[in-house]
Amino acid sequence: MDILNDVTGVGLGTLVVLLICSIVVISIVLERLFYLRNNVVNANWLHAYMAKFLVEGNIDEAKNKVSKIGGLLPRVYECGLSRFGLTQEAGEVAMSSAIAEQRLKLEKNMPIISTIAVISPFIGLFGTVGGIIKTFADVAEKGQAGVAVVSAGVSEALVATAFGLFVAITAVIAFNYFKARISRIVAEMTNAASHLSEMMELVRNHEPFPEDLTTFDVK
Repeated sequence: MDILNDVTGVGLGTLVVLLICSIVVISIVLERLFYLRNNVVNANWLHAYMAKFLVEGNIDEAKNKVSKIGGLLPRVYECGLSRFGLTQEAGEVAMSSAIAEQRLKLEKNMPIISTIAVISPFIGLFGTVGGIIKTFADVAEKGQAGVAVVSAGVSEALVATAFGLFVAITAVIAFNYFKARISRIVAEMTNAASHLSEMMELVRNHEPFPEDLTTFDVK
């Protein structure tokens, strides 16, 4: 009976672990959604806003305004504008580094979701195997091997696998959603940084701005 109790404990422990995994996934999803809502600025709006000052060559005012705007892209712009006195290449390198830094912030906790997506089915399978072992141990102890007895035990054991698959599917959906959204945000920041670099170079050379440079769209 001690062995059977251990196996039962393993099955229950498996479900507890999967429940914890599901709570972790949901917590990360909510935290990431909140983070994105509060830190992702409309790139087109910010670019057009900064363009008003750059067209007039007012770099200091642009730096002052962008420093007061929270979010990821404003930090990239702030980095680029602070290097206005350097070469265009130096500014682009600095903004690329800033974008990489913002990407790390965007990808925070994503490895946890991907890990849970991978291991959840195996955790569920582990619980199922423990449940099946218990079922056959009960059959051996009671001397009853009817289809009904075995089926009942196996069906209960498969609950762990089903739960594990559910957690894994949820984690995969969440991971792919955030991966796609992060890729789009980084593409917007890269595009915006390129436009800002070009505008600052025009200001340095006292050249007029083409109309299409003050706005952009990421397809």
